[in-house]
Amino acid sequence: MFSEHFYPALGILFVVATFFLTAFGFSLYESGIIGLWIVGSIFFIRQVVRFVKGEPAPKKEEKKPLASMPSKKYTPPALPRVSKDFRPMPPKGDKRYPPPSPFIKPPK
Repeated sequence: MFSEHFYPALGILFVVATFFLTAFGFSLYESGIIGLWIVGSIFFIRQVVRFVKGEPAPKKEEKKPLASMPSKKYTPPALPRVSKDFRPMPPKGDKRYPPPSPFIKPPK
């Protein structure tokens, strides 16, 4: 979770650190500065580790203009077969419909 939501996690860590430091007797200004140092140190360490490992920076995708995109021929989706009371019907040519019932005997 921390790797996927790094920046929100840093924000939450800043708020929690500021809250606890204020509870320990620091003023709001002092606890905010200390919280920023904690969060900034974690951010800096993460950037250094990513640099040492050689991870590439996240690339921004280039947005192509809509005119240059190839046009695909639109094919509408196949409509489902339904009866007059909107019950689903089997595909055309399916001889197994309606399914056999042990309680209904076929006519002779």
